[in-house]
Amino acid sequence: MAQTAEKLKGIIFDKDGTLFDYAQVWEDVLKEGIDKTFTSMGRKEHHKAKSAMLTLMGIDEQGKCLPKGLVFTHRPARILRRFLVYCLRYRVNAIKAIRGYHQSVKNSEVLLTEKLRKMDFTIQQTLFRKLKEAGYAIGIITNDNDSSTALFLSLMGLEQMVDFVSSRDSHYRRKPHPEAFQTFCSKAGLNTSEVAMVGDTITDMLFAKRSRAGYTVAVLTGSNDRKRLKPISDVIYADVSALLQDKRIFPSH
Repeated sequence: MAQTAEKLKGIIFDKDGTLFDYAQVWEDVLKEGIDKTFTSMGRKEHHKAKSAMLTLMGIDEQGKCLPKGLVFTHRPARILRRFLVYCLRYRVNAIKAIRGYHQSVKNSEVLLTEKLRKMDFTIQQTLFRKLKEAGYAIGIITNDNDSSTALFLSLMGLEQMVDFVSSRDSHYRRKPHPEAFQTFCSKAGLNTSEVAMVGDTITDMLFAKRSRAGYTVAVLTGSNDRKRLKPISDVIYADVSALLQDKRIFPSH
């Protein structure tokens, strides 16, 4: 947890589950991807296994995010172990499942585009505009790929207000390693203590801590893991709209 009250001049956001509700955007995409994966394996009617895979990924039957979902976990060994246990239990060919799933998600941009165009991102646009008016440098550091990240920022109307983007394809070491955070600071001419980090997972909070961020904000629109997020963040909010009233980020309030 940050101990400094130094003036903040930069802010870094995670993308999925932070800038928007994860399940609201990704539930349909994941369901379609899982359905296509099982169809490609000749097991389209295996409804119980498909439902279990969605739960494994991190979304329950009511469309709520599950803190222990694989999409909120960034430890490869843990992800692989849990996935293999799932495959053994439901007699799913692991290699075919991985190939089919990655291919379906890779081809999901049409569905994502349709969904994002129907959503209202006024709050996010207002937040980013006020941050820029206050002189902030804005960064996005995500484990999504370049094309998907660019698609999101464009359709959310945020693209022109972002100064730095690091994705899975950027060749920086992944969160929670601080390399991308340090690169943002270097390019913006800022000390790490002058930068806030906003994220939704334990990985984001560890990333902030290891990067020596000046302020760490957790939101509940992703992993929804309040119990574990609270002890390692400076503040925890329901969603990013609360940042508009945050006196640490906007001292004039």
